[in-house]
Amino acid sequence: MIVRHIPALLLALCPLLSSAFVYADESNASQGDPVAVIDTKLNIKQDEIKKSSSEYDDEVAKLQQMKNEQQRLKREGDALETKRNRAKSDLDKQYSRLLEDPDTDLVTFQKKYQSVWAELKKNQSDNLDNDQAMTEAQMRLSQLKQKVARLKNEYDNLKEAKVEARIKRINAELMETEVLETHYKTTCSTTMTLGECSSQGIYLTKQKAVATFHDRIIDSLTESILAKQNLKNVELNISVKDSQILSSGFQGNNDYYTQIKAQLQARPEVTAGCKLLGVSTRYCLQGKKTYTPKKEKQWANVTIRSDQYQDSVTIDGVSYGSTPVEIVLPHGRHQFTVSKDGYETYNQVITINGNDTVWVKLRPNKDS
Repeated sequence: MIVRHIPALLLALCPLLSSAFVYADESNASQGDPVAVIDTKLNIKQDEIKKSSSEYDDEVAKLQQMKNEQQRLKREGDALETKRNRAKSDLDKQYSRLLEDPDTDLVTFQKKYQSVWAELKKNQSDNLDNDQAMTEAQMRLSQLKQKVARLKNEYDNLKEAKVEARIKRINAELMETEVLETHYKTTCSTTMTLGECSSQGIYLTKQKAVATFHDRIIDSLTESILAKQNLKNVELNISVKDSQILSSGFQGNNDYYTQIKAQLQARPEVTAGCKLLGVSTRYCLQGKKTYTPKKEKQWANVTIRSDQYQDSVTIDGVSYGSTPVEIVLPHGRHQFTVSKDGYETYNQVITINGNDTVWVKLRPNKDS
């Protein structure tokens, strides 16, 4: 908002108005610029989204490594199983020979079978560990996916809040009142009377004051560069509330000089701020009833899994039995509860934005 010294005329005309504007300026100065505050929050939220997305990508890469390891362990296990069967067959043959030849060597074949069996057991153990790690990685991926979705939703809400703050700021800046001293020199026709010439001079001087006031308002806007690009067809509705002639008279032949002090006020059209900022007029029509088409409800396929058997799944107060549970839910926030005797109950509000799998890891009760 333009801050200027208020001449005596305006103080005489509107003493209450002047004090109100001074108070408003002090209040705004103490609060700071809401748009700048939201910009800071947007930058922070963008960094959070970037960090969480990076964590998600890292987790995807780790999960892929585990899947590759799972395939390798399976190939290794198949080869070891074949090798064990062969060693077992060789040992069985040696046992058969032992019946005919007591000196038959069994130790070598036993050690070979035991060695292969130990390798196979280790492979099976490694495979179980890898499967558990994959389950935990999938749970982390699901949680990170939900976190990124939540952060993006918060980011979109902040962007919406920023537009609303910009509209509020520019509307406050457009609602301006000022006293200007303006002079204008006009050429009067020889057929005009002195009164007609004086009236023309006053009228044209007031028009100059209006144009000057209009330009000052636009120049003083925080987003003046953008506003000037969208200035066409925007009505600020500037009016001269009161005026005082400081001096007037002929200068030279037919040139008539007029100097006035005028109180001007802007009362822009309702959608002026939206037009100047190039945003939807709905932001400037929030107080008016407008028809908004009802959006169709969107649905998603959701699977709930946990690391326990015979647990109990409840979603939004409705029981769905034990995991795994496959259910269709509308997009939005839902209360998920997974419980089992001897374990801490899992309670979480999850935002569903598309098909997803919710992985739950139940922790044993500390008292059990």
